[in-house]
Amino acid sequence: MKNLFFEKTPLFLFLLFLIPHFLLADSYIDSLETVINSQADKTEVKEATFLLGEYLVQRNPEQAEAYADILRDLPSVNKDSVEWSRMMYIYAASHRWQGNYKTALDYYQKLYDYFKSKNDLLNVARSGKKIGSINTFLGHNVMAQKHLLECGEIYNAEGTDRQKAMINNSIAGFYVSIEHEEKGKERYLMALKGFQALNDSAGLASANANLGMIYANQGDFDKAEKHLQAQKIYNRVFATGRGMGFHHDFMGILRQKQGRLNEAFQEHLKALEIRKSLSSTYNLCESRLNTGEVLIKLKKYKEAIFHLKEVLKYEEHESYNQEERAHELLSKAYEKLNDYPQALMHYKAFKTKVDTLYNRESIQVIAEKDALYKRNEQDSQIALLSKEKEIAQAKLSRSNMLIYGGLVGLLLFSLFSFFIYRLYKKIKAKNEIIKKALQEKSLLLQEIHHRVKNNLQVISSLLRLQSKFITDESALEAIKDGRNRVQSMAILHQNLYREEDITGVNMKTYFTNLVEGIFNSYNLSKDDIQLNLEIEDLNLDVDTVIPIGLITNELVTNSLKYAFGEDIDKAVIEVKLSEINGEYQLIVSDNGIGMDEETILQAPDKTFGQRMIHAFVNKLKAQIRINNVEGTKVIIDIPK
Repeated sequence: MKNLFFEKTPLFLFLLFLIPHFLLADSYIDSLETVINSQADKTEVKEATFLLGEYLVQRNPEQAEAYADILRDLPSVNKDSVEWSRMMYIYAASHRWQGNYKTALDYYQKLYDYFKSKNDLLNVARSGKKIGSINTFLGHNVMAQKHLLECGEIYNAEGTDRQKAMINNSIAGFYVSIEHEEKGKERYLMALKGFQALNDSAGLASANANLGMIYANQGDFDKAEKHLQAQKIYNRVFATGRGMGFHHDFMGILRQKQGRLNEAFQEHLKALEIRKSLSSTYNLCESRLNTGEVLIKLKKYKEAIFHLKEVLKYEEHESYNQEERAHELLSKAYEKLNDYPQALMHYKAFKTKVDTLYNRESIQVIAEKDALYKRNEQDSQIALLSKEKEIAQAKLSRSNMLIYGGLVGLLLFSLFSFFIYRLYKKIKAKNEIIKKALQEKSLLLQEIHHRVKNNLQVISSLLRLQSKFITDESALEAIKDGRNRVQSMAILHQNLYREEDITGVNMKTYFTNLVEGIFNSYNLSKDDIQLNLEIEDLNLDVDTVIPIGLITNELVTNSLKYAFGEDIDKAVIEVKLSEINGEYQLIVSDNGIGMDEETILQAPDKTFGQRMIHAFVNKLKAQIRINNVEGTKVIIDIPK
């Protein structure tokens, strides 16, 4: 999406726009402090205290809380509901930015309950949005969704353009947290459009940052870089360390996705140093998690463990999301250090957190509420169109000089509307039944794939642990091969429950995870053997993907085992999948010592792996060819 702000604003005007934020901030604080410390009217002193507390909640939350303490001791504040709510918002926001999410939630809940009792919907939405956002950070998904969707309904009905953009931004963050990235991207794009229309720099920074992360996860690195650089420019408008902390952390994640690990590590260190000086322990823990992750990839496991254990020390926010990720990464780090008891302990803790976050009951509740919110949005649009139609009809009736003709027209319109209404009700009822059945089916299938993936991961872990106690080389090799085959199935089911289309698999993502997983099982990196993947953006059904994945697993494993001798200067393995002339073509090749064609074509019973390749080729009704020139090249033509 193009950035309209930069396209339509000349550079010198943009620089002029930046100047007041840098030069006037200190003078604004000084002017308010002068009023507070003067002998001015008590009402003016009180208002200056409110303004300064509200201004400092993000910039200096501890000092903002101190001003809230001053306001709390004023009897007039506690007697006036408007002033009381302003004071409570300062307390809530300052605790939030200090990372004390539990106490922040308590303050926002008091505000929410108060405004609910007064039926003050806009303030219900304001406090409810904060409750929803904090619960998103903590991993309390059902509670987060409840408040964010309620806020969305209120703002869609009577909110300002800025409030609508902000709630779209918050709802997008919720969708991303439950791994619905496409829904999140749709909402972030809506928020970005709204913030662009308002020239809201803070909102533009947030929306661009989050879109950058989504595009990075989807592998569209150019778009990710563009949005993150836009975020950096908007952060400069406010010159807050908090914004730059997000920028460096997100850039580090992007560099990790690109495989530029040393650059990623430097970006995460910059974010970590910034966030050590700030008050939010939640953001500090995010940086430690990201630093730990890249250190594991750099094989600096003990340093990674230090940062990851620090995450589990904080009790101010108790984020299920962060604890889940910390235990998962600690399990990997300890496993790499061959400390299997610690690895297993953290893996069990990780599994417990995952089951807490994504249990079937919460997933179903979230899906039902999401469907209800969408239906309410559609009903609001229908109501708006109906209202516009009624206005047009009223104007037409008033301009009609023929009273009897108008009455006849009104009668006909009423009959037609009644008929349409009855038809609409019937169609709507049928659609709801179908929609609910499809949602239930989708949820059940996703849950099945999720459980199957978890069970396969457990089997893979058990095989890994078992292999540590086996000394016979052939048995050890068989265990490793079996683990790779199980892992290929686990990756398949992981892709299925994360995708919107749970009947098909994106082959580009699947092959990338599959082949990199095989390399990891042999403790190989791109420096040891060059890996070239050329996978077209295809979506194949499960029955086709299973044999293709297992065949690829066997062929890549055979190349790693047998293809390369000591006289190979630069070892290369290539995996290609494409659609040619109405068929799929799978090619696995290496530049090794070559393989006898009879090994696969004429001796399928020689090994279990060869028998499996032969069986799956027959199952796919495919044709297999081998080229032994300058290595081994296996070509399999698969009919649709």
